[in-house]
Amino acid sequence: MRERKLNSAGRIADYFIESKLTPVFVLFCLAVGWIAATLTPREENPQILVPGAEVIYALPGRSAAEVDRLVAAPVERALREIEGVDHTFSTSMQGLAQVAVQFDVGVDKENAMVRVYQRISSAQALLPPDVAPPLIKRVDADDIAVVTVTLASERYDDYALRRLAERVLERLNSIPSVSRVELHGGASREIRVEADPARLEAFGLTLNEGLAALAAGNTAAEVGDTVHDGQNLRVQLRGELRSAEDVRRLAVGVHDGQLIYVDDVATVHDGPAQQRDALVRLGFGPGDPRIGQSASEMPAVTISVAKKPGTNAVTTAEEVLAVVETLRQQFIPADVHVVTTRDDGVKANDTVNHLLRDLAVAISAVILTLLPFLGLRSGLIISFVLPLILCLTLMLDLLTGFTVNRISLFAMILSLGMIVDDSIVVLENIYRNYQLRSGVDPRRQAVLAVNEIGPPTTIATISVVLVFGSLSLLTGMNGAYFAPISFNVQVTMALSLLLAYMIVPWACHRWLRGHVTAHAHDDASSASHQRYFRMLTPLLHSRRRRWAFYALTLLALLGALLQPAWPFIRPAGVGGPQSAGSVMIAIMPREDLGHFGITLDMPEGTPIETTDEVARRVGALLRQQPVVANWVSYVGLPPVVDFAGQIRGAANRQAPHQAEITVMLLHKHARKTTSTEVTEALRAQTTQLQADYPGLEITLRNSPPGPPSPATVIAEVYGEDAEVRRQLVAQVRERFAQTWGVVDIYDSEAADAPRIDLKVDHEKAMLSGVTATAIEQTLRNLMGTRVISEARIEGERAPVPILIEVPRRHDLDPQQLDRVHVANAQGERIPVSELVKPHMTHVDRPILRKDNEPYSFVAADVSGSAAAYVILDMNQHLDGLDLPDGGTLSTGNLGLREQAPSSLDGYQLLWNGELRLTLDSLREMSMILIAGLALIFLLLVATYRSFLLATLAMTAVPLGFIGVFPGHWLLGIDFSMASAIGVIALAGVVIRNSLLIIDFIRDYRQAGHPLEDAVKLAGAVRFRPIMLSALTVALGTLILYTDPMFAGLATSLIFGTVTSTALTLLILPTLYYRLATAHPQWLPAPAADGDAEQPDPPPAS
Repeated sequence: MRERKLNSAGRIADYFIESKLTPVFVLFCLAVGWIAATLTPREENPQILVPGAEVIYALPGRSAAEVDRLVAAPVERALREIEGVDHTFSTSMQGLAQVAVQFDVGVDKENAMVRVYQRISSAQALLPPDVAPPLIKRVDADDIAVVTVTLASERYDDYALRRLAERVLERLNSIPSVSRVELHGGASREIRVEADPARLEAFGLTLNEGLAALAAGNTAAEVGDTVHDGQNLRVQLRGELRSAEDVRRLAVGVHDGQLIYVDDVATVHDGPAQQRDALVRLGFGPGDPRIGQSASEMPAVTISVAKKPGTNAVTTAEEVLAVVETLRQQFIPADVHVVTTRDDGVKANDTVNHLLRDLAVAISAVILTLLPFLGLRSGLIISFVLPLILCLTLMLDLLTGFTVNRISLFAMILSLGMIVDDSIVVLENIYRNYQLRSGVDPRRQAVLAVNEIGPPTTIATISVVLVFGSLSLLTGMNGAYFAPISFNVQVTMALSLLLAYMIVPWACHRWLRGHVTAHAHDDASSASHQRYFRMLTPLLHSRRRRWAFYALTLLALLGALLQPAWPFIRPAGVGGPQSAGSVMIAIMPREDLGHFGITLDMPEGTPIETTDEVARRVGALLRQQPVVANWVSYVGLPPVVDFAGQIRGAANRQAPHQAEITVMLLHKHARKTTSTEVTEALRAQTTQLQADYPGLEITLRNSPPGPPSPATVIAEVYGEDAEVRRQLVAQVRERFAQTWGVVDIYDSEAADAPRIDLKVDHEKAMLSGVTATAIEQTLRNLMGTRVISEARIEGERAPVPILIEVPRRHDLDPQQLDRVHVANAQGERIPVSELVKPHMTHVDRPILRKDNEPYSFVAADVSGSAAAYVILDMNQHLDGLDLPDGGTLSTGNLGLREQAPSSLDGYQLLWNGELRLTLDSLREMSMILIAGLALIFLLLVATYRSFLLATLAMTAVPLGFIGVFPGHWLLGIDFSMASAIGVIALAGVVIRNSLLIIDFIRDYRQAGHPLEDAVKLAGAVRFRPIMLSALTVALGTLILYTDPMFAGLATSLIFGTVTSTALTLLILPTLYYRLATAHPQWLPAPAADGDAEQPDPPPAS
């Protein structure tokens, strides 16, 4: 009899089974794996590249409406013309325009910035001639700090701490992997000239004259060169001020023949500013033993350090902290606390090491599970192949630019149960062939065994690769965040197939040959086979039992699908607590983090002293929390932002009425209370603060474990009339407050802040010989602080600014300006009160635009529910809301496609935030699942040349849903984005079982078995490898429960695989048997292969 023709799997096994290259390849895999593990950068999460820029225009004297109409709107229109722009935002305030542009995820950031500069340059011609070129700042995830170190002390003030921090900054800048070092907080050195209006008046000087003389008296320049005694000499004028004493002794005028010095009309101070516009303090909580060393919060300065792109966060953080520790020993005083308030390097290292341990545990669990079923030698062969696959995967991660992070390692853990499946199937069939063909050459037996299961195994693996390859259809931040899963699972699956054909036959030929007990044929009389026959035979022969089983399965499927759908269709409505038995849908689960943030917003116009008082009271509450280690308060300046803060624009929070508090908790292994529980407790305690300070808004923020959004729930109100929008915002906010589960509500509408307008009487000014510009300069100098020059002081690392101001003790009432004079060209002194008329009004409210449409918003967080439920609940009450002008409010952006705002459609409320991420993810995940299943179906049709067989193979997929949702309900886990990825993985896993059963049915029928015997034997013979595969998937994935982020993925995969596998072993053979019996022409027996080596036909029972 001729030998069977080898397929690709058989040829690979035939080449490598005795090749000298095989052990060399094994050593190569181990070597490159070690190199990759050493060189691949580590980080906690994949970095999401969201290029962006901020464009800031200064327009002194322009109203907010003028700024919006003349600058913000045309600039935003110009930026939206750039290819790859996702959204644009603008804020127009009195005298200032801020325009932000956000590009699509993955756009090259350098090209994006070049296009922004080009577009802004060309748009300059569209703006009024007096508008100066703007400041353009890049918004880059690479600028986010990986390490922050805070210096704090009760003995030293923040002026001394900043000077100390400046010395530390210089040393940190020399670290090769460091890109950016910044200081946050502290007072810088300045020479402050406090002018006394009364003394100026006494000497006959106006403030403008004194200011001009002071600025003109500080100069140094090269004025030319000359030749003297045959040499060329440079001539330099040296009139610079080098100390505060030089400033005091600078002459600024003459009175009655006497020189007037600065010291005669002002007080000169050298040191920190007395009137502060920003404060930073650190406090220790009960979780830090240093709490006893300080009675309250201390002045502080934070040093933030960012790494260069492509460098290792772990090693960068270690180098930074090593340098800081060296400097602490060298010159930082002992009574200055050096506190590491952020260390992404330690977090990344801990996360990666923890996941590596989890991976090792998962591998061990899989191997220990296989040993009793496969035996010691077989189990060791499988355990030998697993590390080789993972080593090659790490090498490809390094070569393609992926880092070692929680997502890439979770992908390896996820694929663990699947990659071992190929090896199990190959090894089990080699083992079975050793039993059945004892008289055949062992080498030939192993090759034929691989050849036998090659087609279904290859198709099954390609199916999984196609499913996970379709994950590349994910776009936006979700696509970038989950990209390592798509890449790593595809790579590991492809490598597992290759190594199953290369290494497993080679290892079996050496270690398994001669250690297998021979059998004449498949042992159909074994206990496991008989149990399987007893379950399957009644379903084959009894129509009533068969249809009852089908009905129960269908009811179970419908019940499972009803669990996530019930909250949307229940009579009580979508709002309120979850119903018993239902499963909540949320984009991301809550995670127990080691930190959280507190945002404080006082009414606009609140002085920094009041905001600081509120921040101190929040600090007192934090000091009572046992798990709080420390916190840093940033009052009047932005905090050190993370990626979530960058997305929500925290870097622009630098007004006196704003504050941010960054809270660090004990490590989660050292506490029983989660970060969510801590924030819930604090939320209840802050209600008294809000009662004591009307208008105070407090938001407690836990960073999401995955891609962030500006807020959990956002209601964006679009429309032309700002006053109508303001009224709508008030109504929407009231609905937020009435909705169950909505907390920490805030909106974009600023409270009215008083303003005094001084109207210039141009006729009197002309008659008095005074210009409006002279009046402006006089009042600006009187009521503000101006940097007029700088002193070059020896030993200082930067020039020291010279400022002039009128102290607050000399502040004049803007409505009583009779004591303020301005000089005309003749030297006459004219009281300003005669030239201006005061008028009380309000500060212009900011005008916001998004995608060039004027809008306002209300935002909030959600507690005890998910964004989808509270939004749908509120939408029922807000859609069709009556407007003041008689129209109605329309709501939207609840579809699978994002809805663009348009003022042409009247007033709109578009929902945004986490729900938008949920809907986008649902749309893309549905497309991915459909695309993956469609590709698998086409592949099966092409392989079997039968639509019916392909459809039968696909029945395993819906059977998995019977376990997915009940599993989430049983464990109390929300169905999240990770859960959806688990469902996609499930589809690829369970189809493999169908393919193996169908292929073996066809093989047995081709070998001459009757249809019933073929159906029974196929299920019985593949029962053990199929169950082993399901068991390894479950055990390999079980370790994912250690991370809440991937608990949903583990639940989908484990519960779905177990239920689908169990039901597929019964339903698929039954369907095949009944269809082949009732319609033989649909599923004919394959023609016998004359070239094949046919085994002896064993009995079915």
